[in-house]
Amino acid sequence: MTESGLKLVFWCVGAAAVAAVLSIPQAVDPWEMPSLVLDRDAASDAIRFNRALATEVPDTQDARTLQSLFLAHGRAEANPPYGKREYDHRQAEIHHATNALLSNAGPTAFDALRANAVEEFVRVFYEDRDEPLNEEEVGILGGFPEIAQRYGLVHRGVVVAPELAVRVLYEARWNAIHRRPFIDGFSRIELQAYWGWLALHGWGQPIEKREEALVSFREAGGAGSEEAAALFDLLAGRPDRAAASLRKLYEATGQLRFRNMSLGALHVALLQPSRR
Repeated sequence: MTESGLKLVFWCVGAAAVAAVLSIPQAVDPWEMPSLVLDRDAASDAIRFNRALATEVPDTQDARTLQSLFLAHGRAEANPPYGKREYDHRQAEIHHATNALLSNAGPTAFDALRANAVEEFVRVFYEDRDEPLNEEEVGILGGFPEIAQRYGLVHRGVVVAPELAVRVLYEARWNAIHRRPFIDGFSRIELQAYWGWLALHGWGQPIEKREEALVSFREAGGAGSEEAAALFDLLAGRPDRAAASLRKLYEATGQLRFRNMSLGALHVALLQPSRR
């Protein structure tokens, strides 16, 4: 037998051994949520659409007034505390300015203003800088850096979330300031990014809220929602249900990790004190 032939035999034997080991059922701790996975083309299309829409902001006094009020709100957020009377007064001004813009320029102009705000935010948020923020940039970011930390968008100073997830959480903040539903104007892929990040990566948030986000994520067609639902059952103290769901996923997909995660959930169930 030649040297190359001998190497091929050893390689085949080694591969068979690895496959045999992997095929052996073994319990795996099923605590890690699946990561948020977004269709790359759909996410890129959503970002391109927002950039194009941002160029459609009308050059009117209504638009300038609303932009100015939004920046003032952001500066107040970044420098708490501020009085309730000041907050209520600014919110009333934003409400009147929003209605004026919608009446005079229509909903497309309002959507363009939101898109422009997101693009300005992305420019500031991702910029590598040494100098402090100027007044306008402080207004653009507002209280979002705290939101980014609270929801795990940033870890040790590094942005770890997909760009679309960062964008939609800022967009949700913009909607809230303008008294619109958080997800107003979101496309299907943006809904996946928003609800998916909150459900799968919102560590530190109440599990009830994350489960509600998971329902919306699943309705938007998010990938990995069934696996996440099983793990939420585990986190909520329902390991038997988690094991059954993971076993069904294994039978449907043939993925060994679901089988092993199911065994891990059963192990957790056995460790639980019996209920009487």
